[in-house]
Amino acid sequence: MAPDRTAREVVELYNLVVWNRRDFALAEELIGDTVTRHEVGETTVLTHEQAVNRIIDHCAMFEAIRFDLNLVVAGDDGEHVAIVYQSPMTLKDGAEVEIGSMEIFRVVAGKITEVWNCGYKQGVWT
Repeated sequence: MAPDRTAREVVELYNLVVWNRRDFALAEELIGDTVTRHEVGETTVLTHEQAVNRIIDHCAMFEAIRFDLNLVVAGDDGEHVAIVYQSPMTLKDGAEVEIGSMEIFRVVAGKITEVWNCGYKQGVWT
């Protein structure tokens, strides 16, 4: 049984360990049975397997990828966590790119079940 984690701890582990260290076993633990990904005008529901494979497939596109959390705000409801992130990436050909965005996560019983993302933009937060 997984240790009890706050929603904030789950989101920080997801970004700082799953993505930054490519710890896909931890992704298996932190991802819910389904994950609903909300974007403006679109909602996609991923199975647990699809959500984990999305991470694995995305990481495979890069030589290096890192998420730096500039701001983490946990909601009073114990389920929602908002992040502002910066993500420097190195492509397989050595090209470097950096993106920034914000996401809101919903964590239920220690598992990520929903993510809101309005997209990302190339560049660095100022």
